[in-house]
Amino acid sequence: MPVELSRDEIDDVLASQPVGRLGLTDGEVPYVVPIAYAYRDGDIYAHSAQGRKLDALRSHPEVCFEVDDVVSLDEWRSVIAWGTFEQLLGAEAREGLDVLLARLRPPAQASGSEHPGAEMGMVRTLDIPRLAEAEAELGRPNAAAAVFRLRLHTVTGRAEGRR
Repeated sequence: MPVELSRDEIDDVLASQPVGRLGLTDGEVPYVVPIAYAYRDGDIYAHSAQGRKLDALRSHPEVCFEVDDVVSLDEWRSVIAWGTFEQLLGAEAREGLDVLLARLRPPAQASGSEHPGAEMGMVRTLDIPRLAEAEAELGRPNAAAAVFRLRLHTVTGRAEGRR
């Protein structure tokens, strides 16, 4: 039988998973999309190319975010959060990108390879622009990509099979 997670357990789930599902409204239609993200200080940081997702977020900034940690059908943790989308600009965009890169870029291997797991396609976890290239474009409304934050205001979590 599912049990409620404590706030510390909720934070652990949000901090430990690399992919969550972003629920948003596209016009009058619900839209759910998986995103790679980083969690820091109660906020979700993410990155997106221009397109349907960003258009929907800009027009309807209230969102739902879901993450789960599933071991089996009877051993799992799940978190649902509600919050508000904020596109980051300037120094905030730079900081948000740093948070995201620190979480999602794999550490350098001892062999000197910049991207461990490249042979398995793991380098392309995100299409985050290279830092030097991105600096001039970061936060511009017409930039190819945007860094954003979800300010979470309500969170809830449940688990089954572990404590």
